[in-house]
Amino acid sequence: MVKEKIQNNTYYWCCEKRKGESCKGRAVTKIFDSLHYLQKYVEHNHSPQATNSGVANAVAHIKQQAKETREQPVQIIQTSIANISDQIASNMPIQNAFRARIKWIRKADMPP
Repeated sequence: MVKEKIQNNTYYWCCEKRKGESCKGRAVTKIFDSLHYLQKYVEHNHSPQATNSGVANAVAHIKQQAKETREQPVQIIQTSIANISDQIASNMPIQNAFRARIKWIRKADMPP
């Protein structure tokens, strides 16, 4: 689920596959004491992908490498993808998106 909008203490979430697979999965949560409490939920119309957590971990690792090292983006991407399974690698974003993300992360860390 990805955050769609916030109104007062109410968060509206929608499925990340809303456009690609026309998923109607939604959720509404309210915040009390810094915790989200589920108010409403609509089921997804597709099965979950087991590789999503692996992809998220690999992307987080690439972001961390971009912050910590000054290697070329291509080197960071190649070493990270070489260490993951083929199933996760097939669901990873394209290399151009990673290059842009690495440049954006490094630009954000630079002083003005």
